[in-house]
Order: sequence, then C-alpha cells, then structure tokens
Amino acid sequence: MISFFSKHKRPIFVVVVVIFVGSIFFVSGQVFTSSSMDAVAEVGGEKIPYQRFLTQVNRVMAGVRDSGTEVSEIVSKSVKQEVFREMVVETLLSQEGDKLGMMVPDFEVAVEVQNTPQFQEAGAFSPRAYYQAIYGEFQMSPAEYEAWRKKARLANKFKQFVYNSLKVTPEEVKSYYLAKNKSLRNFDKEKGKYAAELAQAKFSDVVNYHLRQLVTRNEVRNYLEAREQGR
Repeated sequence: MISFFSKHKRPIFVVVVVIFVGSIFFVSGQVFTSSSMDAVAEVGGEKIPYQRFLTQVNRVMAGVRDSGTEVSEIVSKSVKQEVFREMVVETLLSQEGDKLGMMVPDFEVAVEVQNTPQFQEAGAFSPRAYYQAIYGEFQMSPAEYEAWRKKARLANKFKQFVYNSLKVTPEEVKSYYLAKNKSLRNFDKEKGKYAAELAQAKFSDVVNYHLRQLVTRNEVRNYLEAREQGR
C-alpha cells in the first residue's frame, strides 16, 4: 500500500517485495520476554527496535492524513503491516550484503545526510536542522540515524548486486513484447522500455524467491501481535 522507504530507493526497487507477504515470514504466537521487550521482531537474532517501528508507522500515518485519506482501522493495520514487512526485508537483505562482504563507507551516508532537503536551510546542510529532525521526527541520535541509513544502503547494494547479475536476452525481450502486443510493429521503437520492464519483473521474481529461501534459514520472530494484544 505505502512504501515508506521509497524516497531512499532507486525506482526499480520500489515495488520489489510484491509476493513476499503474509504468513510466510510471520512467526505467529510469539510471547515477548524481558530479552525482547524492546523489539518488534527478531531477524536471524538481530532485533528490530519497537520504538523505531512506531516512529516509522507514525511518519507514514502522518503522510496518509496529509493526503486527505481517512485513517480507518483497516488503513492503520495496513500501514503497520507494510512498515513491519519493509523493516524485516531490509534487515534480511542487509544481513546478506554483510555476509558477502559488502560495505557502505561512512562518506556515502554523510553525502546522503548533507543532500537530504529536510536537513537543509537556505539550500545548504544545517547541523541544527539535522539534529532537530532526527531527534524530533525520527527520535534517534545521529549515531542511530546514520547506522540505520547505512543498513538501508547496504540492503540496496545487495539488491543492486542481484539486479546487475540478471541477464535479459534480445530473444526474451522480443517474446515478452509479443506477449504484450501480439505484433512487432513498434518493437524497435519500444524495445528499450520493454527490456527494462522485463528486467524489473525478473528482478522481483528473483528477490522474492531469495527472500523465501532466507526465511527458511533465518528465524524471524514477530512480536507485533503480542505487543498489540498486551501479551
């Protein structure tokens, strides 16, 4: 429904996790203990902070209200599921990137921070605006915010690695075009567009398949339902 991290992603990655939803990665019936009370989930032993989850849900809900959409119980539940899903997926993929030895240099995060309009005043980076935004809106310290952005960038690096490893042959593009149009009349003019569309479709299939494999190898504990029911 809503992609909270979409402004930080390359467009081709915005609609990646289409199939990876529902019970396949929700370990239901979990009761959180004292060791997990600060988490909304655990992914391969790594906790996803509950407070960070709430902060991101509140930011998305604010955007929903600003768009004029009525915030019903169904909308609220959908937002929570979307944010939860994206946080789990980001953690899984960043862990895979780390296993492959991928790194995000500090300067990449610094450049992102300095170029974020929310952290600027009069078109230039402002430490004051930065601190106010991350403490007030994100409820994070600079170290926490930058660690989060580094994790997000690592997940995107892994997705970029997967995307770059895919091959789309001219024959595949022609077959895909014919399946969509039944004729090759405008093929030469439009083959670039259809090649990109096919590459994105293949990428989504590969990433969703890979996520399913990751879930079978990495325990994902979901504490959200237990928290909301007061267990």
